[in-house]
Amino acid sequence: MPDEIYPAGLVRFPTWAFGKLHRAVHAELDTSLREHWILVCVEEYAELSQQQVATTLQIDRSEVVRLIDGLERAGLVTRTRDTVDRRKYRLTITEAGRAERRRMAERIDRATDKVLHRLDAEERHTLHRLANKAIGADPE
Repeated sequence: MPDEIYPAGLVRFPTWAFGKLHRAVHAELDTSLREHWILVCVEEYAELSQQQVATTLQIDRSEVVRLIDGLERAGLVTRTRDTVDRRKYRLTITEAGRAERRRMAERIDRATDKVLHRLDAEERHTLHRLANKAIGADPE
């Protein structure tokens, strides 16, 4: 039997292929993609609440809290109480967090290049554009 098998009943679903790509990129990294996602959200949208991050990234709230705990311990984000609703925390990325986000993005780019090596630049661009179109996002 070959090392990799591709069941026709699964290959017919684009989500299966995207899942395999996601896991392959994740396997190439020495860091959590979810931590990168959180840093990107907090950098792009100042003072998001933990709940907003969980909803945006579709990650369980308890998992987001665990991830943010680690990011805060590493000095990459800060949490401050919401002035209106003291039950909530607002997240802010630190300068160290910005630098780490850039380093993570470079590692993800290299891992993505390795995983998508069978595609030329135009095919990669098309794949990215179509995937974003499918979810209603416009990266350009």
